[in-house]
Amino acid sequence: MKKIFGTATFALLLGLCWLLPAQAADSEGIARVALITPKEGHSDALVKAITDYHKWMANFEGHMEYQWFAITAGQATGKFIARTGGHNWADFDAKHDWSEESDAVFERNISPHVQSVEIWYTQEMPEYSHLPEDMTGYTHFYVEDWYVQPGMNGKFRRDLKKIVDTLKAGGFTGYWRFASVEVGGHGGQIQLVTPNRGWAGMSEKDPSFYSIVSEALGGPEAFEALMSDWGATFKVGESRMVEWMPEASDYGE
Repeated sequence: MKKIFGTATFALLLGLCWLLPAQAADSEGIARVALITPKEGHSDALVKAITDYHKWMANFEGHMEYQWFAITAGQATGKFIARTGGHNWADFDAKHDWSEESDAVFERNISPHVQSVEIWYTQEMPEYSHLPEDMTGYTHFYVEDWYVQPGMNGKFRRDLKKIVDTLKAGGFTGYWRFASVEVGGHGGQIQLVTPNRGWAGMSEKDPSFYSIVSEALGGPEAFEALMSDWGATFKVGESRMVEWMPEASDYGE
């Protein structure tokens, strides 16, 4: 269990943090996320088409802004992620007089390059997250899927909050964001996303997760007991590294 918060996770993103502006105070923290599989040989054309589309969409009031990421490691290597965050659920009911036109442009210019799209919705878990005030320079995001065991959600969150508070108090230098998958994905799914300034961010932090939590609990035995007990409440699934695509995410504003 120590490995989960070592170089593979906390020492390193859901969300996937996802390099977006701070969400509004009245936001429910909802994000729509799309996993996009390009047609074979169409990756470059897809990126060019979506870059042009975003700059065109900037002319329409009320448009949502998607940040784009390339998956560079993991089972979905070669695919893309598009994410718009900081929303309320009602935002996805909105209709605009330009929607039909934008749909037609999307269908004509972008859809021919897309093999498939999978969409899901996530909700931020701010009380369990810890992000830098300035996201400048964070370009690589390590994303890991966790699955909370049935009936274990309360204990999972209580122990997670204890660990998060201990890391913050102990001066842990890594950052992270948790988000729950509300629609799509699998039951009990939570995503951990950690931001990095390049691959160098994967290096072990000093002080380490182990040293901070172990000292706070009174020693290695107490640490191992907590991690073993808490580790039984969830399973760790797929992980991936994604890289932010600034040009494809630019709306020209």
